[in-house]
Amino acid sequence: MNIKHEQILLPALSKLMELTGMEIKVLDRPDKERRADAIIELQHGHQSVLLEVEVKTEIRTAALANLLEKQKTINGNLLMVSRYIPAPMKDEMKANGISYLESSGNCYIATKGMYIYVSDQKNQPLAIEETKLWAPSGMKFIFAVLMDEELLNAPYRRIAYTAGVALGNVGNFIYEMKREGFIIEGSRNKQEMLLVDNRQILIDKWADMYRVTLRPKQLVGKFRFNKKEDRENWHSHAASDLGIYWGGETAGAILTKYLSPEVYTIYSDQDRFDLMKKMKIVPDHNGEVELLRPFWNEEIFNGGDTVPPLLAYAELISSLDSRNRETAARIKEKYVK
Repeated sequence: MNIKHEQILLPALSKLMELTGMEIKVLDRPDKERRADAIIELQHGHQSVLLEVEVKTEIRTAALANLLEKQKTINGNLLMVSRYIPAPMKDEMKANGISYLESSGNCYIATKGMYIYVSDQKNQPLAIEETKLWAPSGMKFIFAVLMDEELLNAPYRRIAYTAGVALGNVGNFIYEMKREGFIIEGSRNKQEMLLVDNRQILIDKWADMYRVTLRPKQLVGKFRFNKKEDRENWHSHAASDLGIYWGGETAGAILTKYLSPEVYTIYSDQDRFDLMKKMKIVPDHNGEVELLRPFWNEEIFNGGDTVPPLLAYAELISSLDSRNRETAARIKEKYVK
């Protein structure tokens, strides 16, 4: 039995049995047939179902996108098991019909023969999510560094102003990035300096963490367009000089001319009522328009009509939608270095 089974899978299954009273068996299977980390049988009364299990230490959106494709080939009987799954990621998995189970016993298991949903068990985030680096303030710092790597060698006061973080946190953020392998000490023209390392890994990790850590805090609410023609003419309702920026799918549409948006993402600090009038939108919890507050320094990092391309890339690449990920790849090729 491998370490992931011992440390993640078995404790999670044990907790699920404790909470539900069902019987769960881990089945043996020849290695040559192994397509997943394990096969389990859930049995409750006269009902039973077989599930292929994927065990992950850390949930990443890229892994979910691959699982979504795999799930189509096995009639949806796929279960993702992890120690901890952030709430926004759970919502994405439920929306896409991916069953999950975390160590606390919280789960969403929906198959043709069985439905189990547990959401009231306390669970602790992974240690990495408890560090200041991956908290909202640290996420702002990383974004500023990715936008301008030379910032690492600027005075701390300038770094703090550019990133929008407390001056006292700058040194700690740099230390944590060094510890995680994203900053190295180097030299240029015989002058010692700090350099970003493993940039693409850092971008993709930032994208995943942005979706679950910082983005929910920036969300103001959801709206819908007043009329069908307002939605069709969405790009004509705003201008960058008004402090309104298109993000997500709308940024992808503007930057690549490839995507037709289904979700209309607006970043703005404008007064909500003035914005509603300008954008011709009204509040609607289930609406297609989402409003968020900008987190970056708009005076320094200005993308025109859209959010900075790095943020647009991050929002789209962390989506489970294949067309969004294709658009993200196009943005990366043209704008993200």
